Amino acid sequence: MKIENLKQVPATGKMGQQFIGIKISKNQIEFHYPETYQLSEDDKGLRKDILAILRTVSLAKTKTSDMSSYNTWHSNENVFPLGAFLWIINDYLTYGRYVNREKNYERGPKGKIDWKRTMRSNPIISKGNVIYKDIISEKKMQKDNLITEIYFFCVQKAIDSIGWLYGISFDSDGVDYNKLYNKNKYLRAINNELTHTFDDQKKIRLQNMKNIIVGLDDEMVNSREMVYGVDSYDYVFEKMVDSMFSNVGNVGDFYPKADWYLVLLPKPVPSSSLRPDTVIVKTNSKTTNKNVYIIDAKYYRYGTTFKPSDLPETTSIQKQITYGEYIKAAKQGLYDRVYSAFVLPYSKENNMHKTLFCNNIEFVGVGRARWFVEDKAEDSANRNIAAILIDTKFLVNNWVKKNEDNIDALIRLIESNIGGASHE
Repeated sequence: MKIENLKQVPATGKMGQQFIGIKISKNQIEFHYPETYQLSEDDKGLRKDILAILRTVSLAKTKTSDMSSYNTWHSNENVFPLGAFLWIINDYLTYGRYVNREKNYERGPKGKIDWKRTMRSNPIISKGNVIYKDIISEKKMQKDNLITEIYFFCVQKAIDSIGWLYGISFDSDGVDYNKLYNKNKYLRAINNELTHTFDDQKKIRLQNMKNIIVGLDDEMVNSREMVYGVDSYDYVFEKMVDSMFSNVGNVGDFYPKADWYLVLLPKPVPSSSLRPDTVIVKTNSKTTNKNVYIIDAKYYRYGTTFKPSDLPETTSIQKQITYGEYIKAAKQGLYDRVYSAFVLPYSKENNMHKTLFCNNIEFVGVGRARWFVEDKAEDSANRNIAAILIDTKFLVNNWVKKNEDNIDALIRLIESNIGGASHE
């Protein structure tokens, strides 16, 4: 089914064109996506693309500051419950209108007697007769009224927010569940139900309902206008690259440190540390060398424009060199070689040099510092910083997977292009 009223807006990263996410206002949906992400042409693929990109937004520390005529989901106060929305919609489409009918058991003859449970209790033997003092009765509670109300509120809110991805609307049978909304009351009911149910599926349903309620504030309840996204995708890109490639638990071990020695203080004062984005430690199976790879993810436009001015600046090159010099000095004897690289976004399907660059990961050049004397010494590899392009669609759809093949592919590109041994 075609997504109606959808406007696709590629975000270039230029001033005023940095937002990544969705904006919904007056039935108009704007989807802002990274310019290096090649969207699918068919609606099914497009829906997957939209969801994949929206999921990456959750990696951001801060969300959009754009409050213009929209309701905004903030990471520090209200969390856009995308996963819960998707779960509730799929549950609703699969099972239909949910009614909470859970059997309750009480002591006493009222209701249908559950003889199996009753006979588990201790009977009284009197004159040859077996007497069960504690009669256990089954009672169907209509506490489903409130839980069902909360469920339908969550379904309505989920469909109002992302139902356009499915091409569906919610039939509320004339009930406006937004008007019934009471956050504290709903949360108390859900928490109470969670403590009394033993049905795993129901627990999952209740938890997703709770996630939706927790993520709302009062202004969002009655509105169909909203924004969900980030003003800058830089941090998201860095986190995806780190998730895909990093294999070091304590990155802090690789932070170069410095101190201030001040006239007014008797002891040195630590200065802030430099922090590399991503660190890989890998042993070459052929040479048995244990090498370190310092990766700096840069959400720059070189993969789109191929202009040298869109490459990392000298300060970034120097920082990478510093990381390498620190590791060689502070970790002497632990590692054989140190390599550095920048990773930048691009589209393997849509770039002006597709005949040269068409793979998920591509090498495009080396950055060198002029002030170092050029030599062929074994320990100078870290002074040559490789520039690597990664296909944004590939990254967005694979960043959660720690695949050794991806790590090895990156290492091969770095080593083979700055004079190191090929990685097997």
